[in-house]
Amino acid sequence: MRILVTGASGFVGAVLCREFVARGHAVRAAVRREGTPGAAPPQLRQVRIPDIAAEFDRRALLDGVDVVVHLAAIAHRSAGSEAELRRVNVDGTVRLAQAAAGFVRRFVFLSSVKVHGEDSGGGAYGEADAQRPEDSYGRTKLEAERALTGIAARGGMELVLIRPPLVYGPGVKANFLRLLGWVDSGLPLPFASVRNRRSLIYLGNLVDAIARCVEHPAARGPFLVSDEETVSTPNLVSRIARALGRPARLIPTPPALLRAAGTIAGRRGEIRRLIGNLVVDPSRAHRALDWRPPCTLDQGLAETARWFKSTRG
Repeated sequence: MRILVTGASGFVGAVLCREFVARGHAVRAAVRREGTPGAAPPQLRQVRIPDIAAEFDRRALLDGVDVVVHLAAIAHRSAGSEAELRRVNVDGTVRLAQAAAGFVRRFVFLSSVKVHGEDSGGGAYGEADAQRPEDSYGRTKLEAERALTGIAARGGMELVLIRPPLVYGPGVKANFLRLLGWVDSGLPLPFASVRNRRSLIYLGNLVDAIARCVEHPAARGPFLVSDEETVSTPNLVSRIARALGRPARLIPTPPALLRAAGTIAGRRGEIRRLIGNLVVDPSRAHRALDWRPPCTLDQGLAETARWFKSTRG
């Protein structure tokens, strides 16, 4: 199969391209800048696209392609203004899909659980649940999803929307990288009293799910994907500590006090993610795609810890 991957040099894209090559697919990798010679598989055809939302010949990029996997996006609000988020995450996506419609068989879009919101309460988000994004990133992903649905319907193009929760693995950044650093430092962490549930997905599991969405003939519509088990923040800290070979130092602190401290420190969102619930129900992917994550949470954490320790010398 001939596959175009955008965002191919990113956290997910680089691993996904290697997986596609290993599965025997012909991969065209759209990258912002070409990597070091020898870093990518020799079978990979890299195409330099500095700005996915800018004017360029998209038809040439798509020529001969069977499936598009669109990963290119701004993932964090700090990486750009809200207008820039919309330009890249919505306008860039729409322009690529419009060029692909009528020429490409399937368009696979990496969206986010954030289209549903930030707190699943006492239950779990399902694909049919209400969509109430709370931040700019989630809003742009939802807007892109809705635009893609219309483009695909009009152009007769198969559309798959993948909505993962937090992704961790070698090369992870932002909040999960900070958590690794906190645990590695050995400092006491105030999460012993937290009783929450969070869904996560290991990078290798997400890559496997994306590949299944490309290859499975029945892949259509939205899919929430995650690791097999959910985890509380204190349990996650304990398992990260074990993977790092460190003691898990947890002290009891009332969640209400953590919320207040987060608000005062301007870290309300970060604390909310550490003490709140965000669970997804991946059963549709299990049923429709016969997909199960190949790696356990502990296996994913072990690989992530190995990478983290290697970066620390």
